[in-house]
Amino acid sequence: MIKVLLIDDEPHANGLLSTLIKRNFSTVLEVVGVAESIKEARAIIYSAKVDLVFLDIQMPQENGFELFTHFPNPTFDVIFTTAYDRYAIQAFKYSTFDYLLKPIDTELLEKTIKRYIANKTVIRLQKEQIILLNEYIDQVEEGKRRILFNTSSGVEMPLINSILYFKAAGNYCEVYVKDASKIVVSQSLKSVEARLPKKLFCKTHKSYILAIHSVVRYDKIDKYAILIDGSQIPISHRLENHFSTTVLENV
Repeated sequence: MIKVLLIDDEPHANGLLSTLIKRNFSTVLEVVGVAESIKEARAIIYSAKVDLVFLDIQMPQENGFELFTHFPNPTFDVIFTTAYDRYAIQAFKYSTFDYLLKPIDTELLEKTIKRYIANKTVIRLQKEQIILLNEYIDQVEEGKRRILFNTSSGVEMPLINSILYFKAAGNYCEVYVKDASKIVVSQSLKSVEARLPKKLFCKTHKSYILAIHSVVRYDKIDKYAILIDGSQIPISHRLENHFSTTVLENV
């Protein structure tokens, strides 16, 4: 019998998954514990032999990945449960683990468990994979934040992930966002650059900084990047290698 631990900060999510397991897989899986936090989960893992953990990613205080700071070499296997959409899940392609999208579908749960049993184990999460996933989640959350810019008429606060690129304009800076509008900021490009999340933006030219997520094509001959809105951003010879390592190797 495979001993299972459910970890989710939402009681109804734990209850639903527990019911699905007991109803459909009681001959192979046994739920030996239910936890609503990593702290509770640690106690259960220490006191009971756990073979398989269904782990929610986004939880208050400690997210799901924090479990591996307490168990860096886990003796249990993990199946993630997550509310992130399929596009976000695709970003996890560098890490080999199984996952279920919430709300959990019974058929998908059955396929996942059968695959787990057939292989006897889900491939273990390695430390570097956990770090990579944490970094991705951090970037997603950071992109949802707003950044404040002073302008001649007031203050603008666009979402970070709505920004396409920045262009120098003397002692000012122009910010281009997804709705095709332009914000003229009362700061130089250099001053703005110092405030930007380095993992989300890349300087390509003395007069340009682009958002990494907005790049859809790179013209190696004419040396410019094409963005999702069709804008062509020049890439200087001096910064071409930086662009390649920062953007092209992280898509």
